[in-house]
Amino acid sequence: MGTILTNALVKTNASKHIVVCEKSVIHHKKLEKINLRVKATSNFLECVDAEVIFLAVKPQDFNSVKLKINKSVLICSIMAGVSIANIRNQLNVDKVIRMMPNTGARVGESFTAWTATKKVSTIEKKWVEEFLTQMGDQFYVKDEKQIDKITAITGSGPAYIFNTLSVFMKAAVKLGFKEKEAYRMVRQVLRGVNALTDGESNFTELTQQITSKGGTTEAALKVFTDSKLEKIWKEAVNAAYKKAQELSKQK
Repeated sequence: MGTILTNALVKTNASKHIVVCEKSVIHHKKLEKINLRVKATSNFLECVDAEVIFLAVKPQDFNSVKLKINKSVLICSIMAGVSIANIRNQLNVDKVIRMMPNTGARVGESFTAWTATKKVSTIEKKWVEEFLTQMGDQFYVKDEKQIDKITAITGSGPAYIFNTLSVFMKAAVKLGFKEKEAYRMVRQVLRGVNALTDGESNFTELTQQITSKGGTTEAALKVFTDSKLEKIWKEAVNAAYKKAQELSKQK
C-alpha cells in the first residue's frame, strides 16, 4: 500500500520531494523508479522536516515507530484499528487524518473513508480529498466511529467478493468444467455485472430483470433464501465491524 500511496502522491504533483522510509533495502530501488522526486531510505530521521507524513506500517509495528517531528506536521494514517487518539499520544501531534483505503487502490478503484482532527485546515482537507481521488472514490466522515463501520464494508469487502467468486468457480468445476473455463465464465459474469451496476443502484430490480417465474434463476435464488444467505452476510459484516471496534480500543 505504501507503493500505491507513493504513486498517488506523484500524480497529485503536490510535492517537490517525497521521502519513503522503508526498512527493507530491497524495495528501495523499486520505489525510487516511480519518479525522480522519490527517495527511499531506512533512516526515519529523514522525516524530521516533512510537512506531511503517511503512516503505512502494520498496526502491530506502530509502537516501534519513533519519530521526532514538528507538532504542526500533518499525519495521514492508513493503519487499521489504530485510533487517532493513539496516534496523537505517541507522536505528540495535533493534525491527524485517519483514512481507510481498500485493495482496489492497486488499480485506481479504491473506496477510501477518512476523517480528520479539528486542527486540520480546510486547505489540507481539500488536498487530501484530491490526493485520495487519485486512488478512486473517497468519503469524508466527521465521526471516527464511522471508520470502523466502513472498514467492515469496504475495507474487508473485496475479500467477501473474492471468496464468493472462488465458491462460484468451484460450483462451475463441480458441473464438469475445467478450472480455466470456470474462471473465464465467472470473470465475465463479474465484468458484466460491474458494467450493469455502474450508475444503477437498485440491485433488487436488476435481480428481478434476470429472474423469470419458474425459471433457472428463481430456482437458484430460492436456495440462497432457504439457506438464509442474507442473514449470513449481515452476521459476517457485523463480525468484521465488532473486530474493528476491538482493534480500535487496543493501545
